[in-house]
Amino acid sequence: EDAESDGDQDDDDDDDDDEEEEEDNHLDFEDDMGYIIGLPTQEPGADLQPTEAVQIGERLAHEQEASPFDMTDVDSCEQWMKCRSEFLLAYLSKLDDLPSCPCFYPVNLPYNNQVWDPIHNRIVRWVDASGPRERLDVYKPGSRYCIRSLLSRESTSLAAQHCCYDEEMRLITRGKAAGTPNLISTEISRELHYRVDIMPWILCKGDWTRYNQVRPPNNAQECPDNPDDNELYRQVEEAKNY
Repeated sequence: EDAESDGDQDDDDDDDDDEEEEEDNHLDFEDDMGYIIGLPTQEPGADLQPTEAVQIGERLAHEQEASPFDMTDVDSCEQWMKCRSEFLLAYLSKLDDLPSCPCFYPVNLPYNNQVWDPIHNRIVRWVDASGPRERLDVYKPGSRYCIRSLLSRESTSLAAQHCCYDEEMRLITRGKAAGTPNLISTEISRELHYRVDIMPWILCKGDWTRYNQVRPPNNAQECPDNPDDNELYRQVEEAKNY
């Protein structure tokens, strides 16, 4: 009986540990728009079940998709660039809270994803975003590495910073290969990230000179200009004839 009692006690302890683990597996984020968002911590890119966070992403997508993109006589990119609803503007204002891009690719990322942000005076967790799924050859041609910030308790939105680097691991600060902020982190939903962040790029037919006006690359740490002026000019001329 004592052995059976001990077994029951162990089962109870295991249940308590499971409950604690489940509770620890959630981080609560509160943004300035009054939403309380429970985001399960999980592998980057895994979609969440429908939550308030996803609902916010759905609304962002709807705000952009409300423009007449399907009209053949309308410049869809121009319509997207002019999309300035109150909700979208309130959300865009929070992009200033995103982490700043490190001037060099953090080579220790596989072992330590924490990088000090001297602009916001805090540690930021990053994840590599250079894999085949990211299609850098299409969306950030010329970049060799990219990283994406992970959401944290300091996050004031569902957005993530996106930074890209050349073969020498230097931050690309401008041009077609530069990283641009993601309004919806892939941690929330890859589908919503595609609708909110990738579809506008497609609407602009890959014209980064227009897309980057709305989603400017981050260089808050004042890293050296990359690429140089001559290469940037070449890219601009290339975009005109794309």
